[in-house]
Amino acid sequence: MLFTWGIIQHNKLTYTSCHYRPVGAALIVGDFPLEYSPHYLSSVIVNVLEKFPIESEGSSPCIKYTLTVTKRLNDNNITLHLSNPGKDGFRITDVEKTVVIPGSSSFLIMAVLDNQTAIAEPTMPNKVPFNISFPSKQWFMHNFGTINGKKWDLKLDTCRYSIQEHNHIAKNAIKYLDLDTTYNFMFRVTPQYTGKRLGIYLVIGNPSLLEVTTKEYWDEIDNIYYIPLNGNVCFGSANLFSQCKYLQGKSSIAVIIPEASCICETSAYIITLKTGCLYGKSIHYISPVPVTAELWLQKAPKDENGFLILKELPVNYRPPSVHGIAIPISDNFYNADPSKPRMRNYFKISKDSGFYKKCANKSSRAECNCTLAEKMSSLAAFSDCTEKVLRMRYPVTKLPIHFNLKHSNSIKNLSFPYFVTITEVNQRTNWEGSELFHFKVSTVPGVSHCNLSDEFQIYVDDAPLAFPGQYLISALTALLIGSIIFVAFLIQLYDINVWDENWMSSQKSKEIFIAAEYPLML
Repeated sequence: MLFTWGIIQHNKLTYTSCHYRPVGAALIVGDFPLEYSPHYLSSVIVNVLEKFPIESEGSSPCIKYTLTVTKRLNDNNITLHLSNPGKDGFRITDVEKTVVIPGSSSFLIMAVLDNQTAIAEPTMPNKVPFNISFPSKQWFMHNFGTINGKKWDLKLDTCRYSIQEHNHIAKNAIKYLDLDTTYNFMFRVTPQYTGKRLGIYLVIGNPSLLEVTTKEYWDEIDNIYYIPLNGNVCFGSANLFSQCKYLQGKSSIAVIIPEASCICETSAYIITLKTGCLYGKSIHYISPVPVTAELWLQKAPKDENGFLILKELPVNYRPPSVHGIAIPISDNFYNADPSKPRMRNYFKISKDSGFYKKCANKSSRAECNCTLAEKMSSLAAFSDCTEKVLRMRYPVTKLPIHFNLKHSNSIKNLSFPYFVTITEVNQRTNWEGSELFHFKVSTVPGVSHCNLSDEFQIYVDDAPLAFPGQYLISALTALLIGSIIFVAFLIQLYDINVWDENWMSSQKSKEIFIAAEYPLML
């Protein structure tokens, strides 16, 4: 239904309700521009909630007669003529009443010349049915005037719609998305006191940052409108890949009910989405042998085969380097104690490297104040506190490396697309060696906005001697065996029997005889 009320500012009256006394109500849902009207700039479109009354023959006797519309020569108004009204017809109280001819322009009566003639303004001049007669049952009148007392008023409409989010997300909530994160939202809009399907606006604040898919449907049974939303960071999209890959920023998703009244508790649901590193997102190394606090506190824990699980590190220990076991060059001390000498601190390159962290500027280990969590930590930042490390027997050919990906209340195995790189914290290049290995595992760039990394340590024990010890032992062993073989060869060559007593006695007699025959000459 169309109403024309003077100058209407765009959207100022939208979803305001018009109430008529004693009965009649309508909801203003939009404006309708009148391009050719010299009298009115705009009109409003309403949904009639309760029918407005029409004038009766008692209040406006003119509706009993045939009506003809003619054009005036000197202005833009028109003339309304009644055919043979007699003593009835137009009254002075008909001023500001609206003549409605279905399918044609309506007319607002501005003046009554006599009971047969009235001057009116057309609401749509291009749809005036000139010189056409309309019998009494083909036209009627409404009274929206103010001269004889206003019977209508405008006020904010009652709340006719409610909106809910199924996951009970707080209004104006902020959600954080990483490159692999997807959020699903379900909005439910329920009409109240009306069965009309409503229009819903979905507004994306920064469409180049997010990929949003929607699928809405209307529940005919319960008159409920559902809007499932799926939002994730724009990553790998064929049409937006070059524009939004790896972008960080802020966007928003707004679900708006334009027909909702301002007095509704919620007429729009806005969720702010920020792309970047999620708070608390991290990766954690899964040890092949779970080292709990209870196990760590044991003096010498062993497995079912009697193998020591943990290796207790020497005081002020540093792992071997590329120069050898006795020449450590790492900056990290393990099981640090400033009151005791540094282990393997023989060469200048070793003396110039190595720094305390937790124990810096302390005089004893007790002053380092290492907690149990710091003693059990595998991070290089707490290496001063590290006392025990997971022990493995040489050679370590199969070391399972598994990680958990954790954020919020979610824990899952680290898998594709999270590729990782592994580095040795102490710059050890020979990973087939022995003693302490301290590894750092980091995800490759481009799979997350977070710098995800974790560290773990193992101690390789029962290893063979390092170079050149093994070669020296082999060479000495070969020399000893060769010497034994050579002596045996000489004994066999000269028919020497070291175990025959007669042979030994004859050898002594020969020595005496030779000594007597050749006395010593002085």
